[in-house]
Amino acid sequence: MRAVTKVFLRVYWACATIVLASCSSGSQIVPSQAAPVRSGVANETPLARMSTWSVIDSPDVLPPDGFYDDTLSGVSGDSLKDVWAVGNVCCYTHGSQEYTHSLIEHWNGSVWSIVPFPKDEPADSSLRAVAAISSNDAWAVGNAPYPNNQAVIEHWNGKKWSVVSSPYVYNNAELLSIVAISRNNVWAAGEGNFAALLEHWNGKKWSFVPGLTMGGLTILNSIAATGPNDIMAVGTFSSPNLNFFAEHWDGSSWTDATPFNSFFQSDFASVTAVSAHHYWTVGWEEPNQSNQVPQTLTEHWNGSEFNFVRSPNKEPKSGYLLYNVLVGVVAQSPSDVWAVGGWTDYAGSGSGNTLSLFERWNGKAWRVEPGPPSLESNNINQLLGIAKLRSGVLWAVGNQFVPSSGTETLTVRATHN
Repeated sequence: MRAVTKVFLRVYWACATIVLASCSSGSQIVPSQAAPVRSGVANETPLARMSTWSVIDSPDVLPPDGFYDDTLSGVSGDSLKDVWAVGNVCCYTHGSQEYTHSLIEHWNGSVWSIVPFPKDEPADSSLRAVAAISSNDAWAVGNAPYPNNQAVIEHWNGKKWSVVSSPYVYNNAELLSIVAISRNNVWAAGEGNFAALLEHWNGKKWSFVPGLTMGGLTILNSIAATGPNDIMAVGTFSSPNLNFFAEHWDGSSWTDATPFNSFFQSDFASVTAVSAHHYWTVGWEEPNQSNQVPQTLTEHWNGSEFNFVRSPNKEPKSGYLLYNVLVGVVAQSPSDVWAVGGWTDYAGSGSGNTLSLFERWNGKAWRVEPGPPSLESNNINQLLGIAKLRSGVLWAVGNQFVPSSGTETLTVRATHN
């Protein structure tokens, strides 16, 4: 049984003691200060009161062996009838090798449908994040381990997706998040050659922009912006334990924005922005060496520094070992922020179930919120990205395990009260 996909493994690789993989979690044009910025992890604009989440059917790609292994890890939308979700499909074989390929889905206001990925897409590609600017302008980023472990950048022109050349990074390269400030000002973040990787689109080509790298492996999981001179990128570095990391762009250079860290291990998985004085970042932390069970982590940027804000965890049952991880965040206003992820409780003897986690900031405190009832009883499901449309509708994406067929795509939507 392929109980987890590559994306699931990367999100929880970040948890070190669990097995983790990629997320983030979750990109708009900014013609003026009043307009929002669109991020591949989250979109930010004021929103009316919302609370009801529903699972919306999304398609899957049936592999040759008849067992699904599909994941959606990023979502972004331009309007109610124009939403993109990206991820990966596993597995198809070529010779003795087994590969993934990207999965691209589009919501037209009524149904999700699969859109063909580029024919020249590198083998083994996975897309991690997407930023929708308009109906004929969207970007998606990811990684292709084979043959050169390269970053993947793809663009939608209104008719089809195509691969766009990106700077080659020797040894490793993966892009995990993207934010579009305008058509000619797009940033992508990730990891290259074990260092933080930042790339910029100026309307004609992608190029490297020097950023900060901490000791050991440094990964930027997420990037968000309020405008061209105010961008935040967050992630993790290992030296030797995993520690959260943040850097800020002021229009001319990247500077360290990492807050004080008192945890044994920690990670910033996603970041979102309301204004220059209101960023939120979420992830997980392990309190100390004797308690290495990941718990939710939320911090708030006040314009000059991040500060820890307490967030809840799903309560463990007696005698159980439990972890909670937040991997996507979207800010609707200073007093209305949503975060999503997964939580798992382990029986003392071994395995447990991962279920989707919803949390909301009401301006005073973070609260655990109910998700769709079907996800509360499903064996395995998790959310990896979240976005908000300008209309105020929220979308979150991930995957869910169905015993009879495997790991399938998961899309959920929040509606107004």
